[in-house]
Amino acid sequence: MSRGFVIIGIDTDADCIKYAASLAMSIKNCDTDSQVCLITDENFKLSKKYIDLDCFDYTVELPFGNTGHKDGFHGSNFWQVMHCTPFEETIYLDYDMLFVNIDIDLLWQQFSDYEVAMPVISRTYRNDIATKTRRFEIENTYQLPTFYSQIFYFKNDKFASDWFKMADPYYHNWRSVYDVFFKDKKPESFNKNIINNLITHSMDETENVSIVLNNFYDIDVWSSNLWNEDVSEEWTGLLNNWYKDNGEIIIENSLISSGIVHYRDEKFLTKEIEDVITSTFKTNKQRQETQS
Repeated sequence: MSRGFVIIGIDTDADCIKYAASLAMSIKNCDTDSQVCLITDENFKLSKKYIDLDCFDYTVELPFGNTGHKDGFHGSNFWQVMHCTPFEETIYLDYDMLFVNIDIDLLWQQFSDYEVAMPVISRTYRNDIATKTRRFEIENTYQLPTFYSQIFYFKNDKFASDWFKMADPYYHNWRSVYDVFFKDKKPESFNKNIINNLITHSMDETENVSIVLNNFYDIDVWSSNLWNEDVSEEWTGLLNNWYKDNGEIIIENSLISSGIVHYRDEKFLTKEIEDVITSTFKTNKQRQETQS
């Protein structure tokens, strides 16, 4: 059964492709045989830099166009992911993530008994279980599940097909969905996590999609029990951080030696970190080509 990772990368002014490319290379730095698919829109052309890197095994255009274009919420294209994936088993990943010394085979084994799955817990940079009070305020208010859909696993089967069929109208009409379901307290804007949790709740499938990934790190200041909950989400300006040549991440005095890291703050991915990831990727690729 073919399996691989998919990443949505819409080439906006922020150049999301460099984040998607760094994620793809970090996956392949853990396992050179891993397959990665970049999902993008009709206006996108992969630059020579990324063509030469050859870090994406597939580049697939959104079949129904960039439905988030008007709003700028490119995550609202998530409902199309099942139409795009070239794999029988797929792990969708948000673009602002990195893999750190992950056992890829073990990761797939963890998902093997599921048809659709999302992590139910995350860890802080200090390796504590993240609190869910503020990040999941809407879900807690309306007694919805509190999954992290930055990682979303699915098989090419009926259950996943049914899930994405329901996602279609929810994503297309997310403002109306907010009006119907969230009478007293509404989200401030489009939120993929909230919509995916609402879909799962509406299908009454909460127990069936819940998975515990003990090495998923969500670097979210709101969930880290910091001294002040009003601190900026741009945590790189508050917390000292380093990226080591072996891929490990240090934040303040805490080491992440292995994990899937959702760093959120795009300022984290500096040119220096890109260069380390790229250098490792090129070295591994050359070694693999020599051995073959």
